[in-house]
Amino acid sequence: IRGLEDLGREDLVFINRKRGSGTRLWLDYQLKSLGLESCPIRGYDREVNTHSQVAEAVLNGQADLGLAVLAVARKLDLDFIPLFQERFDLVIPEEQYHNALLLPAMEYLHTNQFRTTVQSLGGYDPQETGKDICLP
Repeated sequence: IRGLEDLGREDLVFINRKRGSGTRLWLDYQLKSLGLESCPIRGYDREVNTHSQVAEAVLNGQADLGLAVLAVARKLDLDFIPLFQERFDLVIPEEQYHNALLLPAMEYLHTNQFRTTVQSLGGYDPQETGKDICLP
């Protein structure tokens, strides 16, 4: 297995993320841009909600492969082939940004402990964590 082109192999069973999830949207877009159809992908219609459920299905032999993050593959000692990198931002309305209830979480995001914990999961780069980006 080298990449998305292998999903249509007859000897492989795929486990998919639920329709509407970011992972599923990415996959469907990539399949379309590669000119690949979803119908020959065995297991394409079998959906789960989380990355962990994908990894568990592979671990339990219910599927041969699926899209998930490195952290869950590492946790269950599964092989992993990186396909892309994705950026995640925490979006907070400006009027809530200084809310006292959010302050402990915001302070924790700026700590080395948080960065170290995130990095130890695998597949995450906390380099920009805690950086404020104000949108107009």
